[in-house]
Amino acid sequence: MKLFLSIIAIFFVFQSCEPKQKETKKEDTLKSIIQTEIDYATCFEIEEDKGIKKLIIKNPFNNYSKQQVFILLKKNQLYSAKNNEIVITVPIQKIIPFSTSYLSMIDTLGELNSIVSVENKNYIYNPKVLKKIKTGGIKEIGSFNTLNIEKIILQAPNLIVSVGNAGTPIKQIQKLEQFNIPNLNNYDWKETHPLGKAEWVKVFGLLYDKELEANLIFNSIKENYNQLKKNAPKSEAKVLFSTMYNGTWYIPGGNSYVAQFVKDAKGTYPWINNTETGSLPLSFETIAAKIPSPNIWLNPNLKTQKELLASDARYQNYISSTKGFIFNNDKRTTKMGGNDYYEKGTLRADLVLKDYITLFSLDIKQKDSLYFFTKIKP
Repeated sequence: MKLFLSIIAIFFVFQSCEPKQKETKKEDTLKSIIQTEIDYATCFEIEEDKGIKKLIIKNPFNNYSKQQVFILLKKNQLYSAKNNEIVITVPIQKIIPFSTSYLSMIDTLGELNSIVSVENKNYIYNPKVLKKIKTGGIKEIGSFNTLNIEKIILQAPNLIVSVGNAGTPIKQIQKLEQFNIPNLNNYDWKETHPLGKAEWVKVFGLLYDKELEANLIFNSIKENYNQLKKNAPKSEAKVLFSTMYNGTWYIPGGNSYVAQFVKDAKGTYPWINNTETGSLPLSFETIAAKIPSPNIWLNPNLKTQKELLASDARYQNYISSTKGFIFNNDKRTTKMGGNDYYEKGTLRADLVLKDYITLFSLDIKQKDSLYFFTKIKP
């Protein structure tokens, strides 16, 4: 619907131009949509040389240096690849995405039929993908870290998209290269802004030769997000995240996309000035000293207050200070554990921000309007 409205809006821009300005305005508008520019993402770049598109993946664990260079060739395009360049023919026909966060982007572009395998159906929320798995249209392939090369060869994918990390399994990559199956390292999770994560839809737009569609999708999300941010009222919310795990409390770093959500929703996060883009491993005592009395607690990942207390009696202080205003991002889940927050929420940063703004109103009456979050039970 948003895509349709964006196209209609562009149409009216063209129609409303004065005759002398019409062609110039039309050319400028089309250029801004068709030629992909990066607004927020930091882990990929797009270049064009003599009509040849280049997708450059940058490694956030190595000062954002160039890690992979993909040459995206359309039918009948010729190119002499240089050292370490990876040539792909677009649009790709068969893909294996090794993260559920890519499914919404592929689905929104109308390319679910290109998926031949997924890692594990239990992690998936998308009902269309689950149906394809049930009917045999999509196979389960298992973990990327224990790659089953034989199964992958039988699927004959044009591309594998895996989660980029500091320790990408080199042996698996080398095995794939022997059979001319390229792997793209996706670092969307290391983006520092929610719109940076969402902007990876442009990568999939290039892969499917749907650059225009991807740009329109992202522009709509960006417009919605920034309008919500602009209109968000100042909040009294003092936010606590997550819980202890094996004796360590992992919370979002101050330069993470999660912290950016808090900032844009006008909440208060004690670690907002921290520069870490990932998680901060802290002790209970450090957390308690920094935020002794939060009034909202997000994603403790336990279903009830009773479970929280059973895991650590010290949580009682936080249950009391929040007055039970504790929420998980598990409203849209399957019985097996698939969670739409990690699918649609990756792309639809605007829907997530809207939830944060609603939560930060600290008004329990609005809890039913939340898209991704639910209040935990006593």
